[in-house]
Amino acid sequence: MKNLYKKTAYLSILCLTLICSCSKELNTNPDSFRIEIKTFEDVKNVLYGTYSGFQSANYYDNQAASGNPSGWSALPDLMGDDFVEIIGTLGNWNEMSEMEYDPDNGAVAGIFSQPYLIIARVNILLKFLPTYEVGDTKAEAMRIKAQALAIRAQAHFDLMRYIAPDFGRNSSSLGIPYVTTFDPDKPLAYKPARNTVKECYDNIYADLNGSLQAFRAGGNTTANTSRYLIDSTVVYAMRTRVNYYAAQWSDAINDANIALALRPLTNANGYVDAFATTSETAPSTEVYWAIPSDNFLRPGLATNGNTSTYRVAADLVATIKSLGGAYSDPRIMAFNIPDVGNTLKSALYKYPAINSFKVFRAGEMMLIRAEAKQKLGDITALDDLNNLRTNRGVATGTETGTALLDAITLLRRVELLGEGHRWFDIKRTTKTINRAECGAASNSSSTNCSIASDSKKWAFPIPFSDVKANPNLVQNPGY
Repeated sequence: MKNLYKKTAYLSILCLTLICSCSKELNTNPDSFRIEIKTFEDVKNVLYGTYSGFQSANYYDNQAASGNPSGWSALPDLMGDDFVEIIGTLGNWNEMSEMEYDPDNGAVAGIFSQPYLIIARVNILLKFLPTYEVGDTKAEAMRIKAQALAIRAQAHFDLMRYIAPDFGRNSSSLGIPYVTTFDPDKPLAYKPARNTVKECYDNIYADLNGSLQAFRAGGNTTANTSRYLIDSTVVYAMRTRVNYYAAQWSDAINDANIALALRPLTNANGYVDAFATTSETAPSTEVYWAIPSDNFLRPGLATNGNTSTYRVAADLVATIKSLGGAYSDPRIMAFNIPDVGNTLKSALYKYPAINSFKVFRAGEMMLIRAEAKQKLGDITALDDLNNLRTNRGVATGTETGTALLDAITLLRRVELLGEGHRWFDIKRTTKTINRAECGAASNSSSTNCSIASDSKKWAFPIPFSDVKANPNLVQNPGY
């Protein structure tokens, strides 16, 4: 299973009108190409190739000092307020962490294109799959369909989090094009317009619900002890997160209940082992879905380890020290590391080198359920928070009302530190960043100390090349 994603598919998505990163690529692409799928083994290989798209440096990989987008691993953390860019960096991610990007930014282009590359592979797979949804291959074909639909929902949802200006369940704001078709004869002819946020949600829920139906028809994913494949538990976790963003609190609770019943919290050692174990063949039940390292994936080199270019902010370090337990374990956090200019820094150690990236974990599900309960006035919200605290070796509390919500929010920052959530959480709630450590006096390369809630930067621009190639794409305001 370790090299599962390394299997090659009969597939080469060079470019689509929607996802071209430059006009040169658009001009040099063939007008037509076909994918050679002749056997059921070919279908399975296309699925593996689809999974491999998440290993891209545009998605979950984060090589050191490269400035690659790392859109859903390191970037959401270094763009927020949990990390501080240290003095003496090469500034590879500075334009992003300072939120000074524009439509011609390369990282923005990579973030926009990579999900659609994955989605194109899914749509090709789904186009050929019905042939095998009969006879001896029916059950496995349905399991493949279930995974493909979940992947399509996940990729669209991830991109919408960057592009959409808000996350209201019934919002009429423009989200992203939700792409469900692909014509190999005319790959450049399709020029979709942006769906509304509501329409995006409708499609995301439809794909996730369809995934669960397919799993019921074909059985759950087999041979998944490594957690590198999507199974029905992961789909419930996906739906929990989508409900969380959409503020569908009752639905979030219901789906979290199912996910946590299937894969519950472990203790403090299980939390640490989820990141620090030397063998990833059978991770703790903390892990629902992981992107395999395959001996090269480095999900957090900008924000993790001795050589990280972003250190953990001092106020969060103080919180982590006060909490103690698993959060202060030396395999998770390192305090007072010598840094440039005879200074000291505290560094996260979840992803200091080659490691798989944990996309969904039980800790997130428990926090979502606790917050959803608090929003609905359910007094057992505190029980969920204290359950997580106990399983992390942290003192319990007696908070109520607003103080309880604040405690849940703070523990979410600590529990999920460095796992690709913080910037989205700020956007989802306050859309305000105030960096206490900013400028040379604070040993930081950052100079943009405050980002207001009305900044256009909370919605990423559509890349210039994509707007130019597809006249149906409407640019976000202000760009």
